[in-house]
Amino acid sequence: MPDRDDGDMTAHSPELPFALTLDDYLAAGEEKWNDFEVAEGNLVLREERSRPHQKTAFRLAGAFETAVRKYRSTHPGANAPCYEINTEVNLLLWEVPLTIRKPDVIVHRCREQFEMLQAGDAIIVAEVISRWSESRDRIHKMGEYAKSRIPHYLIIQFDEVGATIVEHYALIASDTTYSRISVTHRDRDIWALDITVPFEIQIGWQDLDVGPPV
Repeated sequence: MPDRDDGDMTAHSPELPFALTLDDYLAAGEEKWNDFEVAEGNLVLREERSRPHQKTAFRLAGAFETAVRKYRSTHPGANAPCYEINTEVNLLLWEVPLTIRKPDVIVHRCREQFEMLQAGDAIIVAEVISRWSESRDRIHKMGEYAKSRIPHYLIIQFDEVGATIVEHYALIASDTTYSRISVTHRDRDIWALDITVPFEIQIGWQDLDVGPPV
């Protein structure tokens, strides 16, 4: 079993005693690493995700899909930027030392179906935090996503009904650390997310519901 601490849970594969490289990762097949991320060449065991966690991410991805469809409808033509939404896909932040994360939700520029996403493709990454992932999402991943210059980062808190708090962080100018743009609360704010960059996105709390009100 991998050692566990308050941050990332890391482990070296018995077959790979040294720092993992991108060639190692690809040669073994990406499906081998479904339960892992890679941080500085070390395998990082992903935390168990509850059904409300998974459903919150699914609802957020659906809300982003709706926003992208609206954007495309108002920006027709071949020159309009193409965006896609994915969940829990490999995102290569940098090769040396190898760091690959799997955001809960990602809005990214369109790429070929089997092409690994890279940090430069990502527009928005979002993590739904749980008991075991909070320090990873707030410290490790926030720093890595900012260092790799991903423009927007969202942290989502949830309960059995759905999202409760949405924190929006963004890079300002040439910064490589995030600035907090907004924090919205379900019991206080009309919109969970209301932004105009990279394009207009309005997400209501009802869009992120995963269960009936209590």
